[in-house]
Amino acid sequence: MFGYAGKVLYVDLTDEKVYDRPLQEQLARGFLGGRGLGAAFLSQELNPGVDPLSPENVLIISAGPAVGTSLPACPRWSAVTKSPLTKIYCCSSAGGFFGAELKFAGYDAVVIRGAAKKPKFLQIVDGEAELVGAEELWGKTTIETENALRKIIRDNRVRVASIGPAGERLVKIANIQADSRSIGRGGMGAVMGSKLLKAIAVRGHGRVSVADEEGLRSLAQSLINSMRESEAIQNFTRWGTPQFIESINEAGLLPTRNFQEGMFEGAASISAKKMREEMVKRDTACYACPIACGKMSVVLEGPFAGTVVEGPEYETLWSFGANCGIDRIDAIAAANMVCDMYGMDTISAGNTVGFAMECFERGLIKREEADGMELRFGNYEVLPELLRKMAFREGFGSWLCDGVREASKKIGRGSEKFAIHVKGLELPAYDPRGAWGMGLAYATSCRGACHLKAWTIGVEVFQAKYDRFSAEGKAKLVCDLQNMRAAVDSIGVCVIASRVIGTEEMAQIMGVVTGWNFSKSSIEKTGERIYNLERMLAVRDGISRRDDDLPPRLLTEAMSRGPCRGILLGRKNLERMLDEYYEARGWGQEGVPGEGKLEELGIKKLIK
Repeated sequence: MFGYAGKVLYVDLTDEKVYDRPLQEQLARGFLGGRGLGAAFLSQELNPGVDPLSPENVLIISAGPAVGTSLPACPRWSAVTKSPLTKIYCCSSAGGFFGAELKFAGYDAVVIRGAAKKPKFLQIVDGEAELVGAEELWGKTTIETENALRKIIRDNRVRVASIGPAGERLVKIANIQADSRSIGRGGMGAVMGSKLLKAIAVRGHGRVSVADEEGLRSLAQSLINSMRESEAIQNFTRWGTPQFIESINEAGLLPTRNFQEGMFEGAASISAKKMREEMVKRDTACYACPIACGKMSVVLEGPFAGTVVEGPEYETLWSFGANCGIDRIDAIAAANMVCDMYGMDTISAGNTVGFAMECFERGLIKREEADGMELRFGNYEVLPELLRKMAFREGFGSWLCDGVREASKKIGRGSEKFAIHVKGLELPAYDPRGAWGMGLAYATSCRGACHLKAWTIGVEVFQAKYDRFSAEGKAKLVCDLQNMRAAVDSIGVCVIASRVIGTEEMAQIMGVVTGWNFSKSSIEKTGERIYNLERMLAVRDGISRRDDDLPPRLLTEAMSRGPCRGILLGRKNLERMLDEYYEARGWGQEGVPGEGKLEELGIKKLIK
C-alpha cells in the first residue's frame, strides 16, 4: 500500500515476544491511520472492563499515511489506550520526529500488551525489533533516558518515547515524552510504567512510498505557499501558541484561580510578547514543517536560572499561570521543565495545583498537611518542589498526583464542587461560560475534557460566526469539528496546519499519498466513523449521557467581571445542546450510537 509501511509490530511483554503482522488494507481505508487506526486496534485487542494498569490493558502507537512524506506540517502520531485517569478510552497525539522515524523503520503501528517482569525498552531499527533490559534506565528522567539510549544504540538520530519517574510510580497524570513533545493527556505514562516499559527507541533508514510523486511535490508546494500567505499561520511562527494568552483573557474566558474568574490581571506578564522578550532563544519545528511554532526558552537569571525548556505552550502558561494566580513567566517555565523531566501532563498538573490552592485558601487543607507549604494563589515558589513531590508520590504530592478527581475524593469537605474535570480529565484553558460550544465539546469529547477534539473558539470568539453565549447551532458545529479533527489526527496533519489543510486538502493528500479516491464528503464520513467507534469504546466501559456533563461551578456560578460577567451557562442550556447533539449524531438520547448508525458507517463490517 502506498503511504503505509504495511506492517504492524506486536509486542507481548509478558512472554517477551515481538512479531509482525501485515496492516489490513480495509482497516487503513476505513480508519486512515494514527488515532483512527489506534481506536480500531484497541476495539479488537482490548476486552471491556479491563483495569487500565493491569497487564491486560493495551497500548497502541500509530502514525498516519501523511507522516514521513514531504507534505508540510504532517508529523503527528498517536497513542491510544484505556486511561488510568478516566478509566475509559483515551487518545493523545504529538508532533516532532518520532512518528516519521517509526515509518522509516518499517512500521505503521505498534501494539503493546502484557507486562514485563523487569524493566525493558523496545528497540526498533530498520524492521527489526527487540526487547532490551532497562534496569539501568529505571529512575532516570526522560531527558537522561533519551541521551542514554542514543549512547547505547550508538546513533544520535534515534528517536525516543520514554517515561520519567512519574510514569514509573504509576502517577495517573504521567505522560510520555518524545522529541520535547508530550503524549500528555490521560496518564499514558502510567500505562507504560505498569508494563515496566521505560522507553521505545526507533531508528529507520527507509522512506515512505507514495502513489503520485509529482502530485505530492505539487501539493506540498501549494500547501507551503498557503501557509506563507496565511496571517494566522504566520502568527504561530512568530508567537507560537502563547499568542492566545492576551486575546483569550480579553474575551473573558482565561480560567483564573481554578476557574473562579475568566480574566487574569497578570496576563501581560505571561504573554507571548513577554516570553519572546525574556526567554525565547530560537524557534523549533517538527518533521517537514515550515511553521516552526515551537519556542526554545532559557531562563538566564533569578531563582529559576538554568531552566531550559521547549515552551511553555499556551496551555502550560495558563495552567501554572492564570489558573494558579502566578504571573512569573520564569516560574512557569521552570514548572514546565520539571514536568517534562519527570514526565507529567502540565494541563492536569496545573489544574490540580490550582485546585489545591483554592482548598488551602478555603481552609480545607492545613499547612502541616501540605508538608509546610503555603499553597496560596500566586505563590510561585512552591511549584518546583510540589511538582517533584507529585511525580515521586511523596508526602502531600501523593494527594494530588492522580489528578483533581481523586484529589477531591481524598480532601472531601465539599471540594468536589470545584474540582474542574469531565469524566476525570481536567479542563484546558478555555472557560466554557464564555463559549458555550466549547462546553458541549468538553462534555462530549471522546476522552474527557478536551479542547483539541472540537476547538470552537475560532468561530465562536475570534471570528464571531456564532453567538458565543447561546446554544443555537452549537450541536452541529461541535459534531462537524469533532469529525474533522478525527480525520486530521488520523492522517497525521497538525491542528495548526488545519487552518489551511481542510477536508478538501485532506482528500487531495490521501489521493497523492495512497492513490485512493477520497472526496471532501468521504473524509468527513471517515471522521464520523472514527468518532462513533471511539464513543462505542467509551460506552462499553459505562459512559452515557449522565457522564456528558460539566463541573458544577461552570453550570451554577457566574463570573463577576469582564465580558462574561453575570452570564450563566446553566443546566437547561447544556441539556438542550446535548439533546440536539445526540440527534445530529443519530444517537439515542442516552448518548449511545444505535445499530443503524453503526451499520451506516460500516464499523462492524470493518472491525471483526
